[in-house]
Amino acid sequence: MSVEKREQDSLIAKQERAVRQQQLLEKKRQARAEYNTSDGSTARQEKKLEKRQEQHRRKERKAIRVQEKKQEKKKLRFMKSFQSAVAFDDAEGVSVSEWFLSICWIKIPVIGFVYVLILALSKKIHPAKKNFARGYLVYRCLVLILSLTIMYVLYQVGLSFIDDMLAFVK
Repeated sequence: MSVEKREQDSLIAKQERAVRQQQLLEKKRQARAEYNTSDGSTARQEKKLEKRQEQHRRKERKAIRVQEKKQEKKKLRFMKSFQSAVAFDDAEGVSVSEWFLSICWIKIPVIGFVYVLILALSKKIHPAKKNFARGYLVYRCLVLILSLTIMYVLYQVGLSFIDDMLAFVK
């Protein structure tokens, strides 16, 4: 009986193995059928696609970060103006008498130039007076250059006129 039982057990085991193999073959067939009937998006292709999409997202994020950094730099450049003076309240404006005295000081030849330089370069001066002093210095430099140019031209014209007069007299 034990031999028959062993044979039955081995037969049952063979049948179970055959069933398992059939199930595995069926799973493989289904996988192949899915692969053949799919629209080209296999697991590998999906992984590649996901990887490309992730790389694209990283590039976009990096581009966004770079753009944000550029915008921050632009904001910082805009915030750092050439005028570093503290902004005063409108209530602390420059009075008319201060403007009058400043213009009186400016009209004195040498003292006025020194006074304008002090106003333009000092840090504790009201921004309105400081900007006025800077503008006045630019104006005076332009007038100086223009007047020197005109004087040089008139000097050359005068010299040629005198040479012509002397040549006429001889």
